[in-house]
Amino acid sequence: MRKMTMIAASLLTGLAVYGQQPAPAYKASLDSLKIVIDPLKQEAIITRLIQANPNDNFEQYQAMLASNFAAAKNTSKALNYFGQLKGRPRSMYLNAVVTSILAYDLQAAKEFVKKELSKTDLPAQERQMLLNLQSQILAKEGDYTGAFSAFKQYYDQAQRKSPGLTANYYYLMSRWGNKQDALPELEKAVLAGVATEEMKTELSAAFGKLNPGKDAKVYVSGLIRQFEEKHKAELASQMINEAAPNFVVTDLKGKAVSLSDFKGKILVLDFWATWCGPCKAALPAMQMTVDKYRADPDVQFLFIHTWEQVANPKEEAMKYFADNNYRLPLYMDVRDASTKKNPAVSAFEVKGIPAKFVIDGKGNIRFKTAGFGGTKEAAVNELSAMIELARKSG
Repeated sequence: MRKMTMIAASLLTGLAVYGQQPAPAYKASLDSLKIVIDPLKQEAIITRLIQANPNDNFEQYQAMLASNFAAAKNTSKALNYFGQLKGRPRSMYLNAVVTSILAYDLQAAKEFVKKELSKTDLPAQERQMLLNLQSQILAKEGDYTGAFSAFKQYYDQAQRKSPGLTANYYYLMSRWGNKQDALPELEKAVLAGVATEEMKTELSAAFGKLNPGKDAKVYVSGLIRQFEEKHKAELASQMINEAAPNFVVTDLKGKAVSLSDFKGKILVLDFWATWCGPCKAALPAMQMTVDKYRADPDVQFLFIHTWEQVANPKEEAMKYFADNNYRLPLYMDVRDASTKKNPAVSAFEVKGIPAKFVIDGKGNIRFKTAGFGGTKEAAVNELSAMIELARKSG
């Protein structure tokens, strides 16, 4: 959402979560962190403040440094700052920090998780998260016996067993070797639209092994088609027909574009920001969708950076895309100096981001969504269905 972050880029809001308020004497220094991107420069500011105010609590900022150094692939500093956290901040940042490290340094993540799980006084919540992380690590190494064992402990103790969580449980069970019990549950995952591509591949393998002589590809394709047809029918009943505002945003060269420039096209708008955790979590799925429609000239995507909280939002957005190898059409919705509002996002009356709009060729909004959850595959399926329905309606 707009005023919450995954890695505490919006620092003063982050403090409020813990019931802390920055001391007026150094509020300006804390505010200056909002326009600093480099974690080493953030570290220098925070270190000076800690030294000058040794009795104050800067744990939220140390948590921010742990996350930002992990994102910057500086494992030693990330783990150093994470090691200084206690209680709720530690629990809140554990998964984010280790997941970031896991993406580029499997061995470091493995050693950290193993060391943490060996502690006898580990809080139950942290142990749960660590078991899940350990399962991911072992699966990446191809040790599905260990991965399933770790995930089973996590799954058995989980208070809420979501469809996605259950699908992963049976995926690992199948990879471990119990394909008989896993197959019907993986089938349910496909029909519910929560199965990843890896799960679909494993379902095909399980079906082939248990049903020799039958075509596994035809079986899985049939399940996917059932889901897509049912899901498209559900989405069709949710279609809206509202005239889209004639917004204006600028591309990276400063050229202004508006709704009228895309007449006759299916237009997908994605309002996002670098400080917004759910926005960034959705981008891999959006990249998959853009790739799917890359050769289709009648479908256009605009990734509109808005509600900026740094001095140079274009530079930060471009850097984030480059660092994560995103090939997405980036546009800027910069705050108006006189109104103090971001014109495009305000025109669409957006209350929180990420916010997506699917506009048909006649300039009418047919779908609008907010937030992000579930698997990448489910998000791609849903947005693709919206695009096709908008295409038919326009």
